[in-house]
Parts: sequence; C-alpha cells; structure tokens
Amino acid sequence: MKPLHPRHWALVLGFVLAYGVLTMTDAASTLLGLDSGLAQEATPHVGGSPGSFDLNRFLWINGAVLLLLTGMLLWSLGSRHRIDPRYLGRPGLAFWNWLYLNPFSPRNVPRAAFHYLASPICVLGMKGLATGNNLLIAAGIPDPITAMARGLYALAPGWLAYWILIFILWLSLWRPSLELAAWFLRSRWGTGGAPVGIPSPASP
Repeated sequence: MKPLHPRHWALVLGFVLAYGVLTMTDAASTLLGLDSGLAQEATPHVGGSPGSFDLNRFLWINGAVLLLLTGMLLWSLGSRHRIDPRYLGRPGLAFWNWLYLNPFSPRNVPRAAFHYLASPICVLGMKGLATGNNLLIAAGIPDPITAMARGLYALAPGWLAYWILIFILWLSLWRPSLELAAWFLRSRWGTGGAPVGIPSPASP
C-alpha cells in the first residue's frame, strides 16, 4: 500500500464527520416522522417490533458500518495506484462488476479499490436521501420512496421488499458516486500531487 497524503487523511476525517452528522439527522428525522403519526419505520433490523424504532440498535449498526467503511476507505486510498486506470475516464465500467467475494485478491483489487472509494460517497447519499424523505413525511408532503415501498411490500415479504428497495435506491446513486470517485482520483486530492492523466476511452 502507498502511504497516505495529508489530503487523504482529511478526506477520511471528512467522511467520518459527514457520516456522523447524517446518521444523527437520519435518526432525528425518523423520530420526527414517527412522532407526527405519519411515518412507520420499515427497516426490519432497527425496529424492536413492527413499525417501531430502536434508537440504540440503530446507532450500534451505524457505528459498525462506519468502522467497516472507514477501514475500507483507508485501504482503497492506500491501493489507489492499483486501481484500473480505465475507470478514471470511464467510471461506468465499474457499475456492475462488483460481484466478487474477496476484494483483496490481486485479481479483484483493481476494481474493488475503486468500488470502496465510491461506496462511502453512495452511503452518504443514501443517508441524505433518507433524511430528506423522512422530513417530507413528517411535513405531510407526498414522498416518492413511500409509494415505491408500499408497492414492493405488497409483492414480497417484508425483509425481501426492504432489501429490494435499498438495492434500487443504491443503484440510483451508484453511478454518480463512481463519477465522483473518478473525479477525485484525477484531482490533486486523489494523487497528493499533480493530476494523473486520463486514459483514452478506446484503451483496452
């Protein structure tokens, strides 16, 4: 692994702070929606009973996710020199090729390091989306996610409907996250020095 530049440590710190703030706004907006009587918690693993919200469990789960994502982000930044350079110019190439079990294998590192650079961005987007949606519900304003969730819950068991919904929302933010990750790698923030070149789209 390459040593991290101070810019990279600043990025990691920024992610941790943003994750913490968005986790708090997610929890607060959920409680606000529940208190208004217009919302019902649909996440199976943070509800002590159907429709309830267990704040302690929510915080423990989010803390574990933060540790995992921070560790993988540090690994990704340390492995930035091993990322397939094609992703810098065509990040969409990494949209679907995340079906692997071991991100640390030499064969997978060129894509996995890029994926784990984009994943924290996507997670922050998901948290922001959840907060905004909760606030719409609390204000009594029709929101798009509730309508989608109701349709899915009518077609599949609760836990399956939930994960299908998460998958759909994740995919909607995944491409912009890959684009931002590629931009970061091309910038001075990503290299810790001069910007790197962008390979031609025709490159193999």
